[in-house]
Amino acid sequence: MIVPNKVIRFSESIIGKMPIILKFLSEKEMTVKDLYFKTQDHFDEIDEFIYSLDALFLLDVIKVDFDKGVVTYVS
Repeated sequence: MIVPNKVIRFSESIIGKMPIILKFLSEKEMTVKDLYFKTQDHFDEIDEFIYSLDALFLLDVIKVDFDKGVVTYVS
């Protein structure tokens, strides 16, 4: 689920789904709720979405304003 291996294909892993989030965030900043609703068709469970956000945040690819609840793509 998180990383690809012999059983999980790259496109089904969290690493493979992170570009989907970045595609939507490159257009404009949005709330976590709106981002999830726009990308929910690409994720099997909400935990995959959260893991993807966590990984992007740890890699300093996205910035989260916790007061406003807004996620921004860092160029």
